[in-house]
Amino acid sequence: MCGNPNTRLLSRLVIDFLILLGIYGAALVVLPQQLSTAQRGFHCSDASLKYPYRQPWLTKVHLTIGVVALPAAFVLVVEMLRAAVVPRSAELKQRFVFVGVRIPSFISECYKAVGVYLFGLGLTLLAIRLTKHSTGRLRPYFFDVCQPRWGEEGGESCSGLPVENSTRYFEDFSCTEFAASEDLLGIVRHSFPSGFVSSSSYAMGFLVLYSQARLFAPWLRLVRSTLQLACGSLALVVCWERISTYQNHLTDVAAGAALGGVMALFATVLVGRLFEEVRVKRRQWPRNEQIYGYAGYYNRATYGY
Repeated sequence: MCGNPNTRLLSRLVIDFLILLGIYGAALVVLPQQLSTAQRGFHCSDASLKYPYRQPWLTKVHLTIGVVALPAAFVLVVEMLRAAVVPRSAELKQRFVFVGVRIPSFISECYKAVGVYLFGLGLTLLAIRLTKHSTGRLRPYFFDVCQPRWGEEGGESCSGLPVENSTRYFEDFSCTEFAASEDLLGIVRHSFPSGFVSSSSYAMGFLVLYSQARLFAPWLRLVRSTLQLACGSLALVVCWERISTYQNHLTDVAAGAALGGVMALFATVLVGRLFEEVRVKRRQWPRNEQIYGYAGYYNRATYGY
């Protein structure tokens, strides 16, 4: 079974798909339904929770484009560029054959890079979900959205609390702001870390490291630096948006950026091994068409395979 090249390639595709399906299913479906958010309290004198609610101008649609569509297009363009301009003597020309069809080398390289990227993104989403539910940190607009009340039949609130009790810690309360939607009240406890910043920092960090590893030709330095600067700027724009619209605290944004950067390093260096080269035998096709001779070596990124 394993000796058949078609079977090996198909098995590899199925295993990769099942791994990604399990990670994203847990991060996006299972954990949100099964995990309960930690009940975190407040005190009425906490000025960090009294910011007004502002509608964010970055939505989940923008986030999906930034962390899924943009990286996929980026990898495709880079691999097509390499296939078109990098000399054959300096580049791996490995070809996969599936049911008699030769798969171009740049397609196989795109598959490997995108697979590693999606694997790291799934782990990032898992880390975000677990941390948000376990910490339960209140967002900066908590008072504006929740209008918390406590006591018998909800008769007490911060507005009627004496000044000397303003530092009293309240953990058992209920939200009474009927203008807020259930979705908004549901995420008011999910401030740490910033999910938008973590995801975008991972995506942009991965692309920065990926371009550093793949666009190594001297004449591509300007292109590479421009692309890296653009990716870094996009990540900073997301950080600024989350702070300026009071969606997250400054420490939430900093923690999200750190999480995304660490996961990008993990995916590129430890999983994808983009900067690690191994010596691989290159098959030489002799003129008499005997296909069993090997001669010469070349270097290639391992991509964890």
